[in-house]
Amino acid sequence: MAKNFSGSSVLNDDYYIDTDSSEEKDKAENGTQTRFLKCGKGKSSKITFKYIGKGIGQIAPKEKPKRKQLLVMDWKKFHRLSVIYSFLDHLEKDFPAICTVSVIGKSVEGRDIKMLKISNSNASNAAVWLDAAIHSREWISTAVVTYLADFIARNFQDLSNSVTNKDWYIVPVLNPDGYEYTHTRDRMWRKNRARRDGACVGVDLNRNFSCGWGNNGEEGSSDNPNSVFYRGPEPFSEPESSAVRDTILSSATAFKVFLSFHSYFELIIFPWGYKTDPCPHYLDLLEGASIMARAIYESSGIVYKVGCTKDLTYYACGTSIDWSYAIAKIPYSYMVELRSKKYRFKLPKDQIEETCVEIWNAVKSLMDYVDQP
Repeated sequence: MAKNFSGSSVLNDDYYIDTDSSEEKDKAENGTQTRFLKCGKGKSSKITFKYIGKGIGQIAPKEKPKRKQLLVMDWKKFHRLSVIYSFLDHLEKDFPAICTVSVIGKSVEGRDIKMLKISNSNASNAAVWLDAAIHSREWISTAVVTYLADFIARNFQDLSNSVTNKDWYIVPVLNPDGYEYTHTRDRMWRKNRARRDGACVGVDLNRNFSCGWGNNGEEGSSDNPNSVFYRGPEPFSEPESSAVRDTILSSATAFKVFLSFHSYFELIIFPWGYKTDPCPHYLDLLEGASIMARAIYESSGIVYKVGCTKDLTYYACGTSIDWSYAIAKIPYSYMVELRSKKYRFKLPKDQIEETCVEIWNAVKSLMDYVDQP
């Protein structure tokens, strides 16, 4: 196969590569096959092979194969759900000793909620939870979590014990229906796509957990289905939030860290969100958050504020981190609000990779901290 990674690749006389970025579909159609190929260290390329005849000579002289730019799973742009899921499957194939992909639930529209687990299967490991895109418009969260998954899987043998002695449970797109909707219809969509009360659509999944659900009236969530903070008719009414609950509570491995990634306030937040009282392990959580914030600053110069939800933002009732801390008993539960206060939800593509790197440094520092005696 002749390769030119700055342009196109011709495989042989029978196939050519079509890598039009608009062709990000869940299934190959009309005789095409979609594959990922390695494209340098730590990168892979999604390509589509189209059958065009037994020999290149069968193509009319003026109908030469088109040369198109390779579609690489990278962190220089935001990717669609099908690419992200194929990427997870690709990691499992590349690193079968440590990577396992599973479906932990179905969305309200029937899409898979995929999870990647990275583990060396040591019985003494603690578990770490990472999720992104519980709010579908927060694209940078998915980019960060896929970067973390890729970095850990590809460098596992060279990473410190504080990383490799963990079972990593990674969900890059917790709200797949909403995520796809932001790519096809409404870039600013936040909720899932549940339909209730006629034309009203969506539940705020980060108000649908049981801890503090419905507290503080309309200040911490809403019972109005038209609101972007609509909490749903009852706790865990939604399959997406239920998938988090069921996966964590059914795990044989005890979770030590819960990290839910959002955007765009540049904050590291811990419980409580539904009340003003400090949580029982306030000082430990504050120190862990401060260590992460320091690592981010040393990486990029960006200042992340740290504190409990109510102190930094507003009442938030029924959140995943309050539930993970109080009900699932995960001692280090954080919501990380990523960049950028300047660009809000529409972070420029040229800041994606830098954001990913600063968060890796933060997560690595947190792993070192939680392993201290």
